[in-house]
Amino acid sequence: MEKQCQVAILIDGDNVSAKYAGFIKQEASSYGNIKFFRLYGSISSPTVKAWYSVMPTQGINPVLQISYANGKSIADQALTIDAMDLLYSGEIDVFCIVSSDSDFTKLAYRLKETGKLVIGMGEQKTKESLANACDKFMILDLIYKSEEEIEDKADEEVEQKKRVDEPVKEDEETTISVPQKEDVLNDIVDLLDTYFADEKRVHLSKIGKLLANKLPGFDARNYGYKNMRQFLSESSELDVIDEKAPDGIHNITYIEKK
Repeated sequence: MEKQCQVAILIDGDNVSAKYAGFIKQEASSYGNIKFFRLYGSISSPTVKAWYSVMPTQGINPVLQISYANGKSIADQALTIDAMDLLYSGEIDVFCIVSSDSDFTKLAYRLKETGKLVIGMGEQKTKESLANACDKFMILDLIYKSEEEIEDKADEEVEQKKRVDEPVKEDEETTISVPQKEDVLNDIVDLLDTYFADEKRVHLSKIGKLLANKLPGFDARNYGYKNMRQFLSESSELDVIDEKAPDGIHNITYIEKK
């Protein structure tokens, strides 16, 4: 029997809304068995207090700290120390770091350099340095849509446009930018030309892995699509082809240039 990957979810509770709890657990579970599910934060933080009602239902183990000085995040240090302890224990294969704080960039690189899979989750305000340090980064506020957020979509789009129009100061690090759909499709065509020039059709998963390396923050759901197949199906340059797998039950999806 193939060994199941062991997953650790480490949440920066001072920096992440409790409304994402179920989504975080669901996404992380797709990588294996969730062995550690911890929330780090300051006891006095209003954001952390919002997690209190969610933690029992989601099976989250709180690791709460007392902040002794303003501006000093003891909780961030606790998260980093625990991550390194878990790394050296050898128990964990996949680390899911949930934060919009770029202070965890070095931690993500360290975990990845040791051969661990690092999945990042945070909001669009996350700095690009953290997103690029992860094997994959999910933009929570774009992927997750609650009924209330859908109703307020128009207001949200106005705020996003304001953020786009605001100039970035030279001394500020750029936050995550979501590439235009056409730019992503062009990147996929370039990948086909670069790596699969001699092949008529390519397994969708192969392109998915290459695209993840180039754009760690890419997720078809950022653009309102359920999955990668649906995202590609509207391309004017690519065909999506489904074929029955040898078991006669599942489908294998390929893409090819038109």
